Amino acid sequence: QDIQKLEPDMPDLRPRLAEFDVRLTAALLALGRDVALGRTSPKSIDARWTPRREAPDFAATLNAAVDGGLGSWIEQVQPRHPEYVALQKARADLRGQVEKGGWPQVTVGAAALRARLAASGHLKGEASLADAVRSFQELHAVKATGVVDATTLAAMNVPVDERIRQIELNLERWRWMPDDFGAHHFLVNVPYFHLLARRDGKTVMDIRVVVGKPGHETPLFSDEMESVVFSPYWNIPDTIAEDETAPAVARDPAYLAKQNIEILRVSDGATETVDPSSVDWDRPEQLRGLAFRQRPGPNNALGHVKFLFPNAFDVYLHDTPADALFARPGRAFSHGCVRVEEPEKLAAYVLQGYPEWTAETMQAAMHSGVEKHVKLHEKIPVHIVYFTAWVDERGGLHFQPDVYGYDGKQSAQPLPSARVRRTN
Repeated sequence: QDIQKLEPDMPDLRPRLAEFDVRLTAALLALGRDVALGRTSPKSIDARWTPRREAPDFAATLNAAVDGGLGSWIEQVQPRHPEYVALQKARADLRGQVEKGGWPQVTVGAAALRARLAASGHLKGEASLADAVRSFQELHAVKATGVVDATTLAAMNVPVDERIRQIELNLERWRWMPDDFGAHHFLVNVPYFHLLARRDGKTVMDIRVVVGKPGHETPLFSDEMESVVFSPYWNIPDTIAEDETAPAVARDPAYLAKQNIEILRVSDGATETVDPSSVDWDRPEQLRGLAFRQRPGPNNALGHVKFLFPNAFDVYLHDTPADALFARPGRAFSHGCVRVEEPEKLAAYVLQGYPEWTAETMQAAMHSGVEKHVKLHEKIPVHIVYFTAWVDERGGLHFQPDVYGYDGKQSAQPLPSARVRRTN
């Protein structure tokens, strides 16, 4: 009615309002897409990384949220994971720290150290300074000794603005994740170097892992575990056979026998074993059509068991004879697959509810030397992710090393505007 009263004096008001309405709606829908799906593409970081979140019905949710306002609508379209909300809160807390002047830089002296740990909330109540340092180290991927070494000092002196930026990069990654991880699932966070079994929002198992080294990065994707294989063969990938196995044989003709590796040729559907002495190892072209596999045994690269979730990258979880690497804080050493520190524990967890698979029968199968496949009655979702900032179930804010440099690559891409960041 008020608009109608203005029409005699402003005949062009209605079309202008209509245009404004169209532009405002378009801007809101663009905002919704940024909040829900992200502005950057994971493929700009790794071409194999595919966004997995389905787009919400922006128009329908926008109409439904008219009464609740913009904030209500954004809550409807943003990622639904509690971890996302927890990161939002952590960002808000750090912004509050910025308003207080940030946290002090630590050089030498207990006073500066106390001030720094108190500012970030690691020094609380009657806690000793050493305990506060250990708490800080545990949350910053530093060996928890309670002693401030160079690595700890460097982590303490990262400016709060940089930590906020790191959180925002990880909030963006949550927008690429599927809404539903499954009530029961496995989560491998590559920079954390851990495998978590989660059930109904709680972590029920935590196992250290080794992931792919730079140049052989573990791909980031979601799939479903379908089977467990005891005493597995290792089918050696062609790239490893060409770059590592063949040169090793050229240097030492006994290498294949020492490593329990056999050579196979598939012809007309039939598989035949190839005598290594019949191959000229100095002529790479002779490797064409040949397949290498390592027989089951104590030195098998996959150890005594592997866990399959078929995928385009031929990546899986597996045991390893190189267990000394699990003691290291940074564990990026593999060719892309994920090695698990406690394979027996993982196998027992996966096969709980299978009465035929007791601790004794599993041990026997793992050391039988005969490959044995066990198909799971129910598939278990597996999510391989990359979060360098995350909040644990106790509310602890973790920062992990950017082992693949993905934070740096993502920082070079455009992020949502300041307005979007403050409302989502």
